Amino acid sequence: MNDKIDKFSFRLFLVDLFIYNIAFFVVNYLKRGTLVLSPMYMRAWFELFVIWIIVGLLIKKYYLYSYKSYTSVIVLFLKSALFTAYGVSFVVVILGLSEYSRIQIYGTFVVLFSLKIVMLSIYYFKNSKKLITKIAKTEAKPKEKISLSGFLILSDFIFLTLSFFAINWYKRGSFVLPAEYDEILLVIFGVWFVASYITKKFDKRYLGDYAYAVASCAKAVVLMTVIMSVLFFAFRLFYYSRGHIFGSFLLLLVLEALLYYLYFAFYTEKESQKDIESADELKAFLKQHRLDVDVDDEEASRLPLNPVREKLDNFLDFLNPWLFGFIDSSITLLKIDRKNAAILSTDTLINIETIDDNLLLLFINLHKTNNIRFVNRYFLEIYKKLKSGGYFIGNVETIALHQKYIFEKYPKYIAEIIYFVNFLFRRVFPILRGVNKAYFAITKGRNRTISRAEVLGRLYFCGFKIIAEQENKGSLYFIARKTKTPSLDQNPSYGPLIRLKRSGLNGKMITIHKFRTMYPYSEYLQKYVYKYNKLKKGGKFRDDFRVVSSVGMFLRKTWLDELPMFYNWIKGDVKIFGVRPLSMQYLSLYNKELQEMRKKVKPGLIPPFYADLPKTFDEICESEQNYLQAYLKHPLRTQWVYFWRSLYNIVIKGARSQ
Repeated sequence: MNDKIDKFSFRLFLVDLFIYNIAFFVVNYLKRGTLVLSPMYMRAWFELFVIWIIVGLLIKKYYLYSYKSYTSVIVLFLKSALFTAYGVSFVVVILGLSEYSRIQIYGTFVVLFSLKIVMLSIYYFKNSKKLITKIAKTEAKPKEKISLSGFLILSDFIFLTLSFFAINWYKRGSFVLPAEYDEILLVIFGVWFVASYITKKFDKRYLGDYAYAVASCAKAVVLMTVIMSVLFFAFRLFYYSRGHIFGSFLLLLVLEALLYYLYFAFYTEKESQKDIESADELKAFLKQHRLDVDVDDEEASRLPLNPVREKLDNFLDFLNPWLFGFIDSSITLLKIDRKNAAILSTDTLINIETIDDNLLLLFINLHKTNNIRFVNRYFLEIYKKLKSGGYFIGNVETIALHQKYIFEKYPKYIAEIIYFVNFLFRRVFPILRGVNKAYFAITKGRNRTISRAEVLGRLYFCGFKIIAEQENKGSLYFIARKTKTPSLDQNPSYGPLIRLKRSGLNGKMITIHKFRTMYPYSEYLQKYVYKYNKLKKGGKFRDDFRVVSSVGMFLRKTWLDELPMFYNWIKGDVKIFGVRPLSMQYLSLYNKELQEMRKKVKPGLIPPFYADLPKTFDEICESEQNYLQAYLKHPLRTQWVYFWRSLYNIVIKGARSQ
């Protein structure tokens, strides 16, 4: 671009100033018969002039490159006149200068615009090369089809209405509008529609960026403000409250910013931001199907030159002496070298991703898992950094510990309210479909509550084995070891309806449907729970912390959790009466003979347990073996006898699931 064209033209400025003065004094003469300005209109002349100059600078009116063609200059002059009229009207309305003449102000713009068009036309047709810059014509782009969001339009209309009534309540202490304000509200609706259309703030094509969307709303509010200012001045509407009108616009902008924040949380969350919650996603993350996690015993038996024990003791002695004792009693720290250990306090994955893969034998994060946005991705990043047999030490504030903290701090009735609100916001919202997107957008996943079963289950899902766990100062500390391949053949269940893999006829795996009675990821903890808790009377796991409080117990005792299994009965996977479909872990507790016998029959909804009411696991195995032997010889007679015996025990004796 030519340097002369690119610079500010003082000549254009002087010409503009000259024409402005002619227009203002001409209108004053036509209205009052004199060129002498009164003190009030001397002030008006100055205010209008300042706004005229500001608008000219903003729209680049004093730069030659803005004068591309005859049509573009006309548009430039029109914008200058309109924007200045808007600005002056706003100043008049805000300062309450109702004594100003509308003819004097708006007439000046009309005369000014007309004079400039006449002068431009004469100059352009006589000698266009001196001023008008020639540019190559470009092909007109086809108009893009507008795609409006009905949800945003409806929401914004409701917000505008609420804003108007909210300001009315703030100013007058009532939601009932004064009689004359019904009419101005209809005018505001019209102005809102025009401003929204001009700024395209509801066009989906322009909603790819939060800042841009809010900027469009701000432009619309500014346009609504200046249009209303013109209407105020032009029709002498000064008896309406300016605070009411413009306060409504400002409140609308605040509500719109919140609306778009939630809108982007719902509809623009990228796929890469999702957590890893399926076997396929886990495979893609690890970029392989199976991992070799065999521990090199010979390498592990060698004592390092610089054991991490002393350094870790000195470091934790200041931060958490108890934690060192917990780690030292669970891990042989003398076999871990300092170069293979890392201790952090972070809730961001970037700090972990910088560590080399397959490097560490010990990783400690002092930060609570509750503040990690993507828990599985976090655990898997640590899994990649650890060598086979490496240890991961972390901590979490569980639901039970959070509840204990609240009830110890507050009186009972207050604690119940606080706990309910906390549980709803910090536990239910993060797992409630739809709402969870807004929750994570607002909180970034910080400070949510997680059950003990879920955090341990997630560790097992991600390829860890729990070595030790212990509570201290409101947190559950855990030591997990990388000893197995992550679960690449089973997807965790999260919703109210769960799907569980069970052994069916001929050993074929079938999918059983049930209502959830356990915390998410509980299915990965069967071996862990059995190892430490064993079984109780009736064959269930003792002290099974995976069950969701009293709700889960109620569903189990009333068999409501098993209603979806009728779908499996309709499909033909199970029959009404028969041995229970078991997980492979629980089935492994049976002897080989009984396992093979179970494969020969289709599992059922009502097990032999209710016919014999065995008390111990051995008695359960004996009960099932007797039933299977009888069924394989006389299927119909066995079903008939066992069905009525079970019905009698359930109805008369009140036998229930434990």
